[in-house]
Amino acid sequence: MGTYPLEFIIREWGKGNLTIEQVLGQVLLLLQELEARIRELERRQQEMRRHG
Repeated sequence: MGTYPLEFIIREWGKGNLTIEQVLGQVLLLLQELEARIRELERRQQEMRRHG
């Protein structure tokens, strides 16, 4: 199972198509992805401040 958008996870869990363990795993994967994106944005912002 890959990472799915949050809306999909909530909808499928509501239908009973995902277990709580699957939901938790998906949410953790989404958090990990968001954390990486935030780190990248912060890095770019620091670069822009140094050079601009």
